[in-house]
Amino acid sequence: MKIEDLAIPEPAKQVIIKSGITELYPPQEEAICEGALEGKNLVLASPTASGKTLIAELCALKHILERKGRVLYLTPLRALASEKYEELKRYSSLRKTDGRRIRVGISTGDYDSSDNWLGQFDVVVTTNEKADSLLRHRSRWMDEISLVVADEVHLLNDRDRGPTLEVVLARLLQINPNSQLLALSATIKNADEAAEWLNANSITTEWRPVVLKEGVARQNEILFKDGGASKIEKQSTNPAVNLALHIVGSGGQALIFASTRRNSVSLAKKASFEVNSRLSKPLKRFLQRLSEQILTAGERTRIGDLLAELVKRGAAFHHAGLSGAHRR
Repeated sequence: MKIEDLAIPEPAKQVIIKSGITELYPPQEEAICEGALEGKNLVLASPTASGKTLIAELCALKHILERKGRVLYLTPLRALASEKYEELKRYSSLRKTDGRRIRVGISTGDYDSSDNWLGQFDVVVTTNEKADSLLRHRSRWMDEISLVVADEVHLLNDRDRGPTLEVVLARLLQINPNSQLLALSATIKNADEAAEWLNANSITTEWRPVVLKEGVARQNEILFKDGGASKIEKQSTNPAVNLALHIVGSGGQALIFASTRRNSVSLAKKASFEVNSRLSKPLKRFLQRLSEQILTAGERTRIGDLLAELVKRGAAFHHAGLSGAHRR
């Protein structure tokens, strides 16, 4: 299914197509066929990078541009809220039926305020905890919500954060019984149960744009879940970096998860020493420009300068200690 065939306003289609998206992935097409653009409640459980966010954006555009609705986008973390806020702002050039442009707002702090100023926005991005605070303060604009997007909805099963999300969703559906709900997750195991509770259709798929091969690295080889194996040449004394270099040498990219901020920086430093000599001249020129952009993005800090230096050498790190500009 192509973007140009979707039942959304033409200007919205053009914004999406200009971003490089011309055709839907299979999970996205299934969501459309299940009634996402007709206001149906959906629990969409599919792997990371399978396009769940685009479905939320399409529904949001439908509500704002054609139904004069208001959208609430829920996330579990402030960093994720900031990320979604930046993504949604690309639609700010679109005009509603009254001629005004789409306005996107964000609120993640100050749990002692009703934040009535958020009523000026068509899309409001918040954390679950902030939404709980807004509901308790009876923010008037929340009565006008026509679409609720709950990202990372598998947190319903989390002992600490689950109860807050559960209360928020239940309260929102009570206040706005005719609103549409989209619940998104990459890892929820009881999607059908959640869908039944939310009066929604469940879409569960393992499809992903890149085939995932699971395995365990042991000494000088990777033992894959499907029974295959791959030899690893020793290029670094650090096992994680050595595995990353093996992947990069095969033409891929590597993402290493570290237990602490310090470890993430340490691993990035070690990787940069090894990968720098493997970079092509065009890639080095690109990374040099990217490094310069990091140095001029926001206030200069020691951690930002280090990130710029490592990026120039072909590695990077990401953690909560970076500024918002550098994390983006």
